[in-house]
Order: sequence, then structure tokens, then C-alpha cells
Amino acid sequence: MDWVNSQVRRPNHLRVLIIGAVVGFAIGGFFGVYRGIEAQSDRVAQGSYSTSSAVGYLGLLGALVFGLLAAGVSVLFEVLSERRNR
Repeated sequence: MDWVNSQVRRPNHLRVLIIGAVVGFAIGGFFGVYRGIEAQSDRVAQGSYSTSSAVGYLGLLGALVFGLLAAGVSVLFEVLSERRNR
């Protein structure tokens, strides 16, 4: 019969979350390094973060934001896929 084609493929949420976090950390780290390069050419204001701290903070912020965004897209994809296969 046609029951073989009605199986729903579900995304692997953990894998999508980890990939989103890694991509987010890389993007945030890039912005931290870019900020560090730009800050070295100008006068550095007192109280600003070092380049390694900026990479860490912006990397973690990027991992959080992109991880949550990837998880939301993954869940949305699963819901739309289940609706289509009803």
C-alpha cells in the first residue's frame, strides 16, 4: 500500500542546535576579533574589553542567539512537515 510514503522525516534537533551554536560562536568571535583590530588603530578608551574577552563574550552571545534561532527553525520545519503529511 501507500503507508511507506506517509512516514514523516523529523529533523535531528540536537544536531541543528549544535551547528547553530558553532556557527553563532564563529560569527560572534569574528566580530570580537574585528573589534580588536579596529580598536588597536584608534585610541583605546579606558574600561574597554581586551580582544580575547570580546571574542569570548561575543562568541557566547552569538552561540546563544544562533542556537536558539536554529532550534526555532528546526521546530517550525517539523511542524510544517507534519501538517503537510496529515
